[in-house]
Formats: sequence, C-alpha cells, structure tokens
Amino acid sequence: MSKFTLRRKAATTVAAYAIAVAGILASINSCNKSAPAPATPKETIAQTTKTPLLTGSRLSSSDESAIVTVANIRRAEDGRSSEVAFCELAELFTVTDAAAVAKLENGLAAKAGVKITFNAWTGIVKAAEPLTKQESAAHSAAPVLSTPGIVRSVDMAHVNPDEINSADALGIMDKTSAGLTNIIPDLATANLMFDYITHQCCALPGPYAIDQCISFQYCQDGCYARAHKMCYIINKKYNYATHKIFSFANSGSDRLSVKALKWGGCCVTWWYHVAPLVNVNTPTGVKAYVFDPAMFDQPVLLSTWLHFQENPACSSTANVTMINIQPTASYSPSGYSGLTFNTDPTYSSTNSTLSSYSMRITCP
Repeated sequence: MSKFTLRRKAATTVAAYAIAVAGILASINSCNKSAPAPATPKETIAQTTKTPLLTGSRLSSSDESAIVTVANIRRAEDGRSSEVAFCELAELFTVTDAAAVAKLENGLAAKAGVKITFNAWTGIVKAAEPLTKQESAAHSAAPVLSTPGIVRSVDMAHVNPDEINSADALGIMDKTSAGLTNIIPDLATANLMFDYITHQCCALPGPYAIDQCISFQYCQDGCYARAHKMCYIINKKYNYATHKIFSFANSGSDRLSVKALKWGGCCVTWWYHVAPLVNVNTPTGVKAYVFDPAMFDQPVLLSTWLHFQENPACSSTANVTMINIQPTASYSPSGYSGLTFNTDPTYSSTNSTLSSYSMRITCP
C-alpha cells in the first residue's frame, strides 16, 4: 500500500497557514462546536486503502502527483471535457488533455494504477502516466474487503425521513462488533463524544489527545481517513459500535455537491463521501446519526447528512445515487460500483493522510 510522502512545510509556510486559518475561524464556526446540544432529535443544520502518493501543497496553486486507481471516466457537464473518479480520492476531477484521457482509459481498462499530475484547487488532472513495475507492485498490495453491506438506491426528494433515520428500518440495530455497546443512550452523550472528536481538529492549536490530529478543515478530500480515525475513537475510547455510511453519486452525471459553510462557503464536489454512523436512543426511538465535523457542528440525522450533499447552488446534477452501510473496517471504495472496499487495519494510510492534509484548507 503506497503512502503519502508530503513533508511538513518550513516554519514560514506554517505561519502563513496559521494566519489563513485564523482569518476563517474568526468569522465563522470553527472546529469547536459553538451551539448547545439540541434537546430533541429534530436538530437544525449548523451553519457551518490505498493512500495516494501525493506531493505538493494545498496552500498554493502548485500541481501535485498521486498514484491512483481509475474508478470511472464519463463526459463532463460541458460536453467537451471528461470527468474522472479515482478510488483513493473522493474529489471528482476534470480532464481536458486528450493524451491524459487516453492513458486514464487504458488504466481503467487494465484495472491498473496510474500516476497523475493534478491541481486540487481547480480539480483538473493535467497529465497521466502508467506505473513502473515497482510502483505497480506496491500499489496493488492493499487488502480488499468484499462485503455487500446494506445497499440502497435513494431518492432524497421523495425519501421517507422516518424510515431512513430509523436504525431498525435500516437493519443496523443488531449488527455490531463483539464487546461494543450498540446504542448510544441519548443525544447528550453523542454530543459529548462529538465535542471530543472536534477538538482533535488540525485547525485548532492543540495539544491533541490522539496521536494524529484530524483534518476536518480540509473537506475537499480525506473523508475516508477522517471517518476511520473517528470510528477508532468511538470504538476504543467510548466503547460504542460504529458503521461507515458511504454515499455515492455513481450514476449518469450525478455528483455530490456541498457548500463548505464552515470553511469559507466554497462548493466542494465528490463522487463519494463517508462518515461514521451510530445508533442513538431518542424519545421517538433509536435513530441513525452521522458524525461529520467537516460539515456540521453536531451529530445529524442520516437524512440531514444526505440532503446536505445535494446542494443545487453548487451543481445542477447534485444527487445522491445510492448509500452503502459498511462495517467499520471498510476504508475507501475499490471500484465505482461502491460494493467492494479497501481496508486500513494498521491505520498507516489513515494517519499519513491526516498528516499530509493537516496544513490544508478547503476554500481559497
């Protein structure tokens, strides 16, 4: 499994990052949860694998390189360029260079990794090259988890919130790991856990209570690593069970589009997203709640989390195609179908991803 090789910048770069983050956090909600916990489960929205081998910095407009697996290539909305999804990156990219498209298509057909040069600010892939034998051997060594999970096609415009938010209706009430408590007793407890997790945000000065801060302030990518680390905390520190909720936009021209209200208000586009899913006891029954501090300031119901990814102000084709509730071990999708997943049992990819994204910000 390949690992991030991005190194921590010099002191001047860190200082520039701190100034940029301070400006954002001074005017909007930060990683710190500022609003009180809701009294009822009807909460309001807070206004707010394989790891690719990356080089470069999100603090500048410089290009980066990554070793990735092509999940899908499709025609872009403009009809002239192509859009490409990579298994290791949640961000959806655009490709205009014909030679790069051809090499990506070869990689997709051969189910082989490719090395790409891209700009994360613009979401554009500029070049693609086949891997060397050594790169290919390292890239294909990641373990894959084949589990059907709980897969559902969704139509959020007509979804029944009572059904999609019900842990029992989703079929996750009795599916948990041995030795873990399956139901969090109340929202107050869930909020305390959420508070602890948000205080591990890399945008905050620390010290952190865990070995690696979590890059909530960079929601352009890395949801797979954030989710894996959050599940570890919920399982190990609090002894509560978790699932992973994966949302996909893997049909037609669908895309997941959100407005990063916590980090400056720019639009972020993904082909998939993932976060921890937990069962919380409420006055109206056990509900499915999502922990996603990159998007919200509190745990939110599953329906709220999904609706937030269909922002029409960011894309006319914003649509959640399907969801897949996976065991905690699933890390990132290993194919466009969203049915098989890479794993990270040692948390090596998780920690290297979070470290590499620790100094990045979402909006320019």
